[in-house]
Amino acid sequence: MISARILAGLLASTVLAAVPRVSGGGPGAEPRLRLAVLPCTDIESTFRKFHPLLAYLKSATGLSVSLAVPADLADFESTTANGQLDFALQDPHTYRQLSHLFDDASLLQTRALDGTTRQSAVVVVRRESGMIELGQLRGKTVMFGPRTSSPKWVAARLLFEGRGITVDRDLKAENGGCCEDIAFAVSLKAADAGVICDHFLGQHGTRQKDLGVDPASLRVIGRTTAFPTRIFAARKGVPAAVVEAVTQALIRLDAANSEQAGLMASAEIRGFLRTTPAEYLRELGRAAPLARP
Repeated sequence: MISARILAGLLASTVLAAVPRVSGGGPGAEPRLRLAVLPCTDIESTFRKFHPLLAYLKSATGLSVSLAVPADLADFESTTANGQLDFALQDPHTYRQLSHLFDDASLLQTRALDGTTRQSAVVVVRRESGMIELGQLRGKTVMFGPRTSSPKWVAARLLFEGRGITVDRDLKAENGGCCEDIAFAVSLKAADAGVICDHFLGQHGTRQKDLGVDPASLRVIGRTTAFPTRIFAARKGVPAAVVEAVTQALIRLDAANSEQAGLMASAEIRGFLRTTPAEYLRELGRAAPLARP
């Protein structure tokens, strides 16, 4: 049987291979663009979450924009460097590693669902476990987010290390997917603790209950430092007119517009604002100067 991870990689490779490279394709033809999203969930859910945003971009710009889901960071780096991806929505520590591949003038920082430009994660356990502090997790199974997630992997490592706990040595660490899956694993005792986005339990409580998970059954025993929210950027070499059309469309998104608020909520954002590499990386450095993937 093919594992879920292998299947995800095959699907991602198929997606990337199937989308044509940016090209006019002849007089009057519209460029066909690819937006890469480094997901915290499975490919199907990622497509479902971002489809409304893609539909908006096509309507607002007249450009054909398709979604690409790289299998991992190495795949993301190579396909971007080879010109197979045109735009990317990525977490801050990923951008810090690969900023040389992106157009400095194209950077847009996302607003979180609460309207801020900060994101953090929390460590949750089952309330019935009786655990109330991180030190009690030594030797236990802790499910983190994907390694491409700044709050659920990078910031979480810093949180544990700040309490004298080495993730690779002191914990049975696993890397999971979306917050829902991680919370579900903790609730079902497949993991002793999990790292999820700090907004998750409150915003998805009804859905969790529908799945048989009561958010009230989980206790928060740790909170990470706040990192900058994700960054949207165009690959170097994408035509300036195309970059401007796409970035302007994203900046115009208005949370006061119910339709636009809905498509942003689907992608778990509340808007975009311009930033610069210096400003964004300075903000990241203040949050975690020694953070590493």
